[in-house]
Amino acid sequence: MADGDGGTLRTKAPFFLGLRGRLVAGILVVQAVLLAGLIYEHIRDIGEHLGDQAQLRAQQLTVLLNASLATYLIQADYAAAREVLEATRSQAGLAYLQLVGPRGNTIAQAGESPKLPSSVVPNVFDEKAGLFATAVPITMAGQKLATLYFGMPLDFLANAKRHAFWDSVMIGLAAMLISAALLSMLTVWITRRLGQLTRAADQVAAGNYDLDLPLGQQDEVGRAIIAFKQMAESIRAREEELRESRNHLLFLAERDSLTGLYNRHYFRHEMQRRLDEAARGGMEGALLLFDIDEFKLINDSFGHQAGDDILVAVANEIGRMIRRSETFCRLGGDEFVLIAHSATEAEVSTLAQRIVMTLGNMRFEMEGGQQVRLSCSMGVTLYPAHAADPETLLAYADAAMYQAKRAGKNSWQLYRPERDSAAAHLAMLTWKARIDAALEMGMFRLVYQGVYAMPGRRLSHVEALLRMYDEETGRLVTPNYFIPLAERSGQILDIDRWVIRESIRQLRLHPTMPPIAINVSGRTFDDPSITGYIAEQLREQGVAPTRLVVELTETSALSDLVDAERFVRQLRDLGCHICLDDFGAGFASFAYLKHIAADTIKIDGMFIRDLTHDEQSQVFVKAMIEVARGLGVTTIAECVEDEATLAMLVEFGVDYVQGYHLCRPREALPGMGASWEAGH
Repeated sequence: MADGDGGTLRTKAPFFLGLRGRLVAGILVVQAVLLAGLIYEHIRDIGEHLGDQAQLRAQQLTVLLNASLATYLIQADYAAAREVLEATRSQAGLAYLQLVGPRGNTIAQAGESPKLPSSVVPNVFDEKAGLFATAVPITMAGQKLATLYFGMPLDFLANAKRHAFWDSVMIGLAAMLISAALLSMLTVWITRRLGQLTRAADQVAAGNYDLDLPLGQQDEVGRAIIAFKQMAESIRAREEELRESRNHLLFLAERDSLTGLYNRHYFRHEMQRRLDEAARGGMEGALLLFDIDEFKLINDSFGHQAGDDILVAVANEIGRMIRRSETFCRLGGDEFVLIAHSATEAEVSTLAQRIVMTLGNMRFEMEGGQQVRLSCSMGVTLYPAHAADPETLLAYADAAMYQAKRAGKNSWQLYRPERDSAAAHLAMLTWKARIDAALEMGMFRLVYQGVYAMPGRRLSHVEALLRMYDEETGRLVTPNYFIPLAERSGQILDIDRWVIRESIRQLRLHPTMPPIAINVSGRTFDDPSITGYIAEQLREQGVAPTRLVVELTETSALSDLVDAERFVRQLRDLGCHICLDDFGAGFASFAYLKHIAADTIKIDGMFIRDLTHDEQSQVFVKAMIEVARGLGVTTIAECVEDEATLAMLVEFGVDYVQGYHLCRPREALPGMGASWEAGH
């Protein structure tokens, strides 16, 4: 039976089933056995003692009868002898007396005697007959005159034994009752603290750690109580730690680490829940997506910390405006989204205008006294009028937001399909459907491009590049056609998981192939469960984490540095290698190497493509290689398309090179019979 707190309700066991009852019963059983033995020995001793007394009495009677009967036998006065026998039988309470002559004839008799044996053994206890039988000679002057047989009843002996037995039993029972009472009190005294310990264990099992246990005694039970209290305190502390950790993990899973707002992961679930409620209740609502105009310029001009301060201020300012029924989230970077439930189009218009005006009035003073004024562009979609799924709603809101930007920024736009060209609108819907179909029907493919160690041009690892198979043309479509829309719609999360799963599967199928590098989008590493997914795939496929290289772009990492730091730290703990892609494209790249603990940086291709003719690019690339070497980070140069560029990079000391000059992307893998030597 369970009590109201979810603990187990223990019924009190009967006394005889408890420890005290078993102790008392066990001791009483031992006492009963001992008393039975003592009673038996006592009755036996009494029987022997009474037998000795019977023999002594028989001897006394023999002396008296010999004196009385000898005279009458000499005188042959058998009548007088019979009178003596009768008187003796009556007075002594004998069963019988029989006087037998030398020839075996009965001279005189008192009482009925049993049949005499041919030879009588004196002093015979006949328990069956209940007699003590004996035979004594009657003599005078040394001459045997006759033999006297007589039997003494054993009733006195049986009565004496019976009285002795019952006296012993009564004394034994009294002793056992007294013992039981004393033992009960003793066991109560002994087990009282054990009972308290048992009740305390029940309390701990029910989750109550406020224990009232006696202390102070240093016996075994006392030490057990002290140890139990310490254990209960440890359990309480551990439960509090687990509760705090669980709450913290839940917060991290649902909250943005910088602003404290709900994150993209929570947004997807909450948006779906709101849509389901709207479908059941016939209600309507809106999704408001906005970002800060020219936020990248602010970051590049004043640094990432200033950008973070602005994001926190925006979150706090807009957070104070929203109602309890509305949900405010940060999707990443400078993108925010607001879910307005049970709101009409007029109410949504008022809310959107208030947010735009509020942000437009925000001012920030930067270092050096420079003033920065914010503005935002917002896109609004209505549900279920525009769409009934989160991805499409978010894509439409994104399209409306860019309509607002094209209209001059610092404004908001309600999504109107007619404002987009029919072809663009159709293309967006078509690509979304094609991505879904590719995920369901397995039409995504991976091609691989080698990364070579310099100066020996030895294959180090390969980079997995995504393609989509087009059934109509039979060709592979490059990702620039579908990845931007997939990032806006949220489909990029499923695509990245497919790439992770397929790359690890290829590593399992081909144990001799070199490591594979995969690209992860900024939206994916925002997902706190992605590192767990990677670890699960590596474990299930039996692939060493060191064979997987994870690449994330510098720009996506810098847009949400806290999430990027968490993601990189967890992957490094797992054992994977980290590569920071497109390095140099962002502002103050080297400063962020302190936060993003990458193993390798991949120098952005814009510095490599015209390296031999651009002196500024040469300065930048040489500086990147030297600083990276000083930080213990290796370098990769991508987009190497000719021998002159390769030679210059080798001269600068680059560690690895990737590009069409050495290897074009291909579906064949090393270890499958294909040649992967550089230049082939």
